[in-house]
Amino acid sequence: MTFKAAVEKTPNLESAWRAGLQALRAEDKPHIEPQDPRKLKGSVDVDAALLRAEPNANRWDFGIAYQHTNRDAETIYWVELHTASDSQISVVIRKAQWLLNWLRNDGRLLAAFERDIVWVSSGATTFTPSATKLKQMSQLGMRHSGTILRIRNSR
Repeated sequence: MTFKAAVEKTPNLESAWRAGLQALRAEDKPHIEPQDPRKLKGSVDVDAALLRAEPNANRWDFGIAYQHTNRDAETIYWVELHTASDSQISVVIRKAQWLLNWLRNDGRLLAAFERDIVWVSSGATTFTPSATKLKQMSQLGMRHSGTILRIRNSR
């Protein structure tokens, strides 16, 4: 199954798939740097699509699919564009916990894909590298990429 097909069969995302990075807001696109834009297989704005169904949840921002040269199936980059400061680490952790729970339930078709859960700074990064919460991020399988997520052709 392709990313597009999985999105179209996922509750509340049925019409949320967009080509390339079109699901991202204009101010967020410069934070994503694919090595080969033609290998982008689409994107989805999870936050906007699930706003009505889960208005009070700490929803994750985006899913971006990429076809790596050394993979048969697409990889999904689950991307949260968010302020990177010590005070915001807990917020992003709650968002990652929400994402993982959603992937176990309504998003289970998308959970079948290889994935990266990535926090991308929407501005300057001001959290302390030794912050205790960074260990918790790692345990959730999440990483921080700085202000740009660079997606290479091979994984």
